[in-house]
Amino acid sequence: MRILYVVPRYWPSVGGAQLHSRELVQRIGTRHAVSVATQFTSDRDSFAQSVANARPSQYWDGEICVYRIGPPGLWRPCLQMLSKLYGRLRPINPFFAILLHIAIMPQLEAILRRHQPDILHAVHIGLVYSSETAYKVARRFQIPYVWTPFPHIEGVGWRGLRFRRLYHASDALIAMTNREKQWLVEQGALAHRVYVIPVGPLVHQEYDAQGFRRVHNLGQAPTVLFLGQKLPYKGYRQIVEAAPLVWKHMPDARFVFVGPRTPESERYFSKITDQRVVELPAIVDLFEKTSALAACNVFCMPSTQESLGGVYLEAWSLRKPVIAADIHVAREVIEDGKDGLLVEQEPHSIAEAILRLLQHESESRHMGEAGHQKVQTKYSWEHLIGKMEDVYLSLIADSR
Repeated sequence: MRILYVVPRYWPSVGGAQLHSRELVQRIGTRHAVSVATQFTSDRDSFAQSVANARPSQYWDGEICVYRIGPPGLWRPCLQMLSKLYGRLRPINPFFAILLHIAIMPQLEAILRRHQPDILHAVHIGLVYSSETAYKVARRFQIPYVWTPFPHIEGVGWRGLRFRRLYHASDALIAMTNREKQWLVEQGALAHRVYVIPVGPLVHQEYDAQGFRRVHNLGQAPTVLFLGQKLPYKGYRQIVEAAPLVWKHMPDARFVFVGPRTPESERYFSKITDQRVVELPAIVDLFEKTSALAACNVFCMPSTQESLGGVYLEAWSLRKPVIAADIHVAREVIEDGKDGLLVEQEPHSIAEAILRLLQHESESRHMGEAGHQKVQTKYSWEHLIGKMEDVYLSLIADSR
């Protein structure tokens, strides 16, 4: 089986969707002929500016051939100029998308002619035009089109007309949860074409919990870990605001924040002077991330916008109890009181949950073990990859 993945942001770009898409590509790539088309690998610029600046090239991610596509020749300065207005002047948006589609379509077609894939699987990370272009190429070459939209249904969700067209037209949609499947059907997707295949945990087989504690001066203090992009909806500010409430009862507790920074988070943490709050630089490798999970006592990320929340699975992989925001997606993944706690995204609720887990070690340990068992039975990559392969093979058989 030959598969082409179209992933607008691909490694070394980082973020949950990027990292999990890469893991899928790498694991499927050990069993089948896989290639990737991407448009940008940097996180420095806006989506529109990044794709306008992208230069066509080719590189290898291990055994996977990755094609970076972008506007060639005179298309680049034209689109670079328009990208600066993208989002500011709404009439520019569709014009920009049309021109970019025209500019990159020949490159994507050339990749398909070279690799002759049986399946085209697109992932939505950024602008919807990328998924639209991938869909049109798949139709032109008469191969099945699979789409993972990552719609973040707890937030604004992707509800626009262009999204709804793709929800309805895709040969297969990949949803992270049953709730997301229901939402996609409400937006126009055909129920029998929506498959619930979540992501799995991304952790290193080796780690050094004590080394992490030593490097960051944590000693043996009870430690709460936040892991994720430091975006407002992730709830990192509310955790910091919960810290003084926790310190009233456990003054030696430490709060560690790991994940890519944002301008807003840099300004916020620059004002935090208490040494019991530890904020790490933007990017850590997989070993250090896993060491942080192993070192903590409680994992807390009260995010209000998640497709699944892969970091909860990662914390469970290290047998840690989790605290999450009480949203539809989290309720499907986390069983409140059994393998984690669901809270409102406000300091008092967060502090109460943290204290419950830190002060009741037996309950905390049982939650971590229950989560670990859930990962083994429901979220292992081997199980999920098998389900994805079944979807691909079924579509190929139907198309012949």
